[in-house]
Amino acid sequence: MDQSVERLGYVVMGVPDVAGSADFYRDVGHLTVHDSSAGTAFLGGGFDHHWLRLEQQDQRRGLLRVGFELGSDEALGDVTDRLDARGVAYEEFGDLDGDAIDRGVRFTDPDGLEIDVYTQMLSRGTKPGQHLVRMQEMLHAVWFSTDPVAAHDFYSQVLGFRASDWIKRNAVFMRSGNNYHHSMGIFRGSPERAATMDHFCILVESIDDVMRARNIATSRGATLQKDVLRHAASGSISVYIADPAAGISFEFCTEHDIVDADHRARILEATPISRDVWMQGTSREEIRRLTNAAMGVTSSDEGLARIANSIA
Repeated sequence: MDQSVERLGYVVMGVPDVAGSADFYRDVGHLTVHDSSAGTAFLGGGFDHHWLRLEQQDQRRGLLRVGFELGSDEALGDVTDRLDARGVAYEEFGDLDGDAIDRGVRFTDPDGLEIDVYTQMLSRGTKPGQHLVRMQEMLHAVWFSTDPVAAHDFYSQVLGFRASDWIKRNAVFMRSGNNYHHSMGIFRGSPERAATMDHFCILVESIDDVMRARNIATSRGATLQKDVLRHAASGSISVYIADPAAGISFEFCTEHDIVDADHRARILEATPISRDVWMQGTSREEIRRLTNAAMGVTSSDEGLARIANSIA
């Protein structure tokens, strides 16, 4: 099957205070507010109209929807045909003056997460100026599912995603047409956590940008959810910054692998070293201590049990 999706386009999050969250992502996330109203804000870091859409939500915070850009206009018809064949309902959308999308469809995945796929988004004439943190791409989003294997089957059969790597069968990283190691990650979670977000990731130019983003975040009072590390799966050097208002984190990364089209997915161990290869050579006791400190837990067993849901 062809890879209908070219790349991750945007994430939509509910927050209790749109203006406050927009300020946070401007000051700590280095994104530019492209458009805003009383209840919505659109932010981005490239030519795209937006990578992040914030919506006022008094009750529901966190992930509301994920949007993927298709590789062609024809791919939209291919996707609707596959949805029809599976009996999955969808609705058409698209309003360049409202949501900056030309044509798309919206449907719900097996875990209850709303997914948008679209042909084109409004493009800005110039990229926002960036001299501290030089951003290249809205790279991936990671969320939870009660059954990552079933989720993998759905996304591969409907949208043409391909598995790049697994963490046992508790997490899967899936790539789209741009062949970055993953445009989405799906982790095993409880029914209560299904369709909720762990993090989204922005690709930056170099490790200098990762470190500047890290140091600016801490200097402005933000909390690091994970400090600088290198992932075994994607090869990324990353830092994770907590967003307390949305209950997620966001990642800046560099050196994220582009894999060959015929890449065969590995099944990696669910260990701290799969999360951070720089832990190799560290004693098991020290790994437990560092892992628990990073996750804010006091029980070693509890910390190690949550490793599979912390690798991205």
